Amino acid sequence: VGMIDSLKSTARRFVKFGIVGGSGVVVNLGIYFFFTRGLGWQETLWGKYLSYAMSVEVSILTNFLLNDFWTFADRRGADPWTTRFIRFHVVSLVGMAVNWGVFALLNWLLATGRMQLVGGIDFLGWHGNVDDLIAACLGIIGAMAWNFFGNLLWTWRRGDAA
Repeated sequence: VGMIDSLKSTARRFVKFGIVGGSGVVVNLGIYFFFTRGLGWQETLWGKYLSYAMSVEVSILTNFLLNDFWTFADRRGADPWTTRFIRFHVVSLVGMAVNWGVFALLNWLLATGRMQLVGGIDFLGWHGNVDDLIAACLGIIGAMAWNFFGNLLWTWRRGDAA
């Protein structure tokens, strides 16, 4: 029964983490959209990269606050919020590297016409026309598992619980 309860608790926490992450996606893509479409930074590859890096950073900040006060509120323990924030940021920066790496790779493949990867098969049938917002979404999905388990096991680790 203990293991089943633990799995249920982790599943509930993952759902909360996913909801917070969903809000982070809205923040991330909204800010990215503002910089690229509102300010016109999508005209260059570096403009896209800078816009995306800034949008990810803002979503890291908002996700920390929501996770600290909701998802992991019962695991805050004795560590000050600054320690949790630094840990969250380290985990998130690795996640951001995964996220940005997927985003950059897809955009580079498109920009260089190398989307056809194996035996002339067009990657996901996009024919070199994948939208940068789709690349952003795939980057976000790629980082989620790392972020959840990194934060569960380090930022709000069980040993810190009061």
